[in-house]
Amino acid sequence: MTELKDVFKKLSNNKKNIVLIICAVLSLILLVFSGISETHEDNEEFNVKLNVSSDEYIKEQEEKLKALIEKIDGAGETEVMITLESCYENVYLKDSNLKTESTEGVFKEEQEESFVMAKTGSNTQDGVIIKVYEPVVKGVAVVATGGDDEKVKMAIIETVSAVFNINSTNISVEKMKIEGEEYK
Repeated sequence: MTELKDVFKKLSNNKKNIVLIICAVLSLILLVFSGISETHEDNEEFNVKLNVSSDEYIKEQEEKLKALIEKIDGAGETEVMITLESCYENVYLKDSNLKTESTEGVFKEEQEESFVMAKTGSNTQDGVIIKVYEPVVKGVAVVATGGDDEKVKMAIIETVSAVFNINSTNISVEKMKIEGEEYK
């Protein structure tokens, strides 16, 4: 510790060194603030991705699943419908304070919770997100031209089950009606 003080005394004796020290400190401060603004921009991009409605999420997943199923040998033309059990859910950082009061020998504890806020733009604040729960798929219905073939049906069920981690009982696969074809 005394060595550090000696070095600082030697540096501060020269005016040029003082100017260099001040410039170094200012550079460090600018570096820290530029890092904070970059993090803020990353958070904005992250929040924009989270502001996807459940309808948009379903549509995007249905399109991806349709394209995947149509690649299964024998599936043919496919239509897909997805239902959700839950949508995106944000968990916000909370601050809690425990207050204790003693009145006539009786202790009373009270817990106060408040959301931690962060400045996100010019005079705006948002809660700090610590975790995001993705939507949970409840069920999937698939209609495919090859849906009457048991081998194809099982391949579709296994694929959907693996993609969404849902039980096969929550997946329905049926044959698609072809124009001009009678129901059997």
